[in-house]
Amino acid sequence: MVSFKFILIFIMHALQIYIKNLMHANYFSLFLFFSGIIIFLCTHTDIIMIEISHLNLNFKNEIIFDNFSLLINKGEKVAVIGESGKGKTTFLNLLAGFIPDYSGNVSIFGHELNAENISEIRKHNAWLPQDISLSVKTVRELFFEPFEFTLNRDLKPSSESVSQIFSEFDLSENLLNKKTNEISGGQKQRIILASCLLLKKPLLLVDEPTSALDEKIKQKITDYILKQKKLTVIAATHDDYWIKSSDKVIEL
Repeated sequence: MVSFKFILIFIMHALQIYIKNLMHANYFSLFLFFSGIIIFLCTHTDIIMIEISHLNLNFKNEIIFDNFSLLINKGEKVAVIGESGKGKTTFLNLLAGFIPDYSGNVSIFGHELNAENISEIRKHNAWLPQDISLSVKTVRELFFEPFEFTLNRDLKPSSESVSQIFSEFDLSENLLNKKTNEISGGQKQRIILASCLLLKKPLLLVDEPTSALDEKIKQKITDYILKQKKLTVIAATHDDYWIKSSDKVIEL
């Protein structure tokens, strides 16, 4: 959604041109100008995924954000970087709706981030934290667990989709028959990432998504995720290749 401030600026410029052209009776130029405004607003509607303005956030007696503002457009790939303890995970938790105590304005999908709208916002995002407590015993349960949530029950992927993404992630489907304690950390990370992507949510929030991967597979997974044109990705990461491949970098 185009922000109110943005539209107001356009209206002010339009009025200035209107007065100027009216004085010169240049009605054709006036027509062209207003036509341009209409076309611009129509083609730029709904390009903003996340809008943050004047955010102030303290966490565990530390100032994480002080009058922070940011725009993230649909389809952008954003890397959040900084030393450990600087608030990268806190930022993702905020966007996922787990930190209600902040001041300022945070809007996601055109909805203000608050208790009233959080269910609607969560319909459209997938959230993958760095540390996952496994309540499941088999890899199959691990992979399909996100599709058991009420919001996702209609999103269960086809067997063809599962086969395709397992192939892209260099995973064997035989892993689904194993127990979670029988696979490596890198395999587990790829399986959970694959599951998140098959939810086909427009916003993906991930915390250190490639931390358990070796260099070769890390680059392959990064390329696959960041080349999803319609997917907006916000990742807290120390991975140089992921950072270099991102559209925007936020340093905390």
